[in-house]
Amino acid sequence: MEKIKSVLFFQPQVSKTMHKMGLLFLMFILQKIFLCFTWTLLPIILRNQGASLGTIGFTALVYSPWAVKFFYASMVDRFYSRKLGRRKTWIVPLLFLSLVMLFLLSMLSPEENLKLLLAAIFLLNAISATMDIAADGYATDILTADERPWGNTIQTIGYMVAYMLGAGVLLVVYQNQGWNSTLLIITGLQLILMIPVVLHKEIPPVSLKETGEREFVREPVKTRPSARAFIRQPGTLRFALFLVMMAILDQGGALLRLPMLVDKGYDPAMLGRLILWYGTPTSILGSILGARLFKRFGVPRLFILVCVCAGSLSLFSAVISQNPSVDLWQAGMLLGAEKLMTGIVTVMIFSMIMGFSAGPQSATNNAVLNSLLHIAILGLAPVTGRLCDVVGFYHFYMGLGAVGLVILFTGSYLLGPVFGLNNGQG
Repeated sequence: MEKIKSVLFFQPQVSKTMHKMGLLFLMFILQKIFLCFTWTLLPIILRNQGASLGTIGFTALVYSPWAVKFFYASMVDRFYSRKLGRRKTWIVPLLFLSLVMLFLLSMLSPEENLKLLLAAIFLLNAISATMDIAADGYATDILTADERPWGNTIQTIGYMVAYMLGAGVLLVVYQNQGWNSTLLIITGLQLILMIPVVLHKEIPPVSLKETGEREFVREPVKTRPSARAFIRQPGTLRFALFLVMMAILDQGGALLRLPMLVDKGYDPAMLGRLILWYGTPTSILGSILGARLFKRFGVPRLFILVCVCAGSLSLFSAVISQNPSVDLWQAGMLLGAEKLMTGIVTVMIFSMIMGFSAGPQSATNNAVLNSLLHIAILGLAPVTGRLCDVVGFYHFYMGLGAVGLVILFTGSYLLGPVFGLNNGQG
């Protein structure tokens, strides 16, 4: 008890860090609950209606606002109310707007109003993507160098908790209670979670000295925020190509695993329970493990580990696809391994992005790199879906494993001049 009191009351820096982490945790949950719900539900609904994997892949384009954030991200850095706060100026109004939209969406039916629903999901993604620009900028502003890996762990855990709720608990609720009740639950949950975010006083940015200068932290930009200026900086294009490869490695086969299990006889409630009991715990474990490995190993060895794990997961997916039926433990292992790797990869990538983006236009820089990452993921969805329609699950996942070997050899070559991989920093 005395130790707990010491941490909470007599070490201001620890208390301050916990306050930051708590706020970021809530912000990232609020962005993702509904989106995780629909990201998981739509492929299941479409596959049950007989849609091809290529068609399912194209529906991922409703999430395209995440890919075009860089077009207007500089506005989030430039325009704000000093009274409300640089980041809260955007975060708070967008939270209320999304709350209203969720309530209106509860009146629709995904089976009867699918096109209208897809349009509404597109608009909600635009709201969440804009909120994410401000939230990423906020995190980059207020976290010191030592806090950043754990800040990205909190971000990943926030996402995974949202995934647990949206793609796990709420999928089971949807199966039993229907669309209307599920959307009203999501609306009420968002209202409760957003209260601390709305009421908190915005935390001022840390100084460059507190942030910790590294070779890949850019010089302060003396002009107004500009995505073009960031893209032209040395190393940005190399790092961007690396992010595309990581998207292929981590997400190339992720969207197709749920339709594969649907083909094996799994319904939404069964998949929701698998995600809840297998996917979520391993994803949280992966994000915590990712932070520890990032700090201990640095980028080079962690990157090699990720490539090996991704290749192994692709081979396991190929084996599963050959089975006439998939046992519950096999499906759980499949989804659990996927989320474990995603947790590790997410912390690694976003810790690198945050360090690369640090500076006076942090929100703009973050948005450029995040947009690129989402462009890669969304572009993969229809391509991989169509390819899998043609060659089948087995050959698709075997080929994805081979692609992992190519990424293993090219990734270190790309990152070496940018991050100085030989010194073990990320």
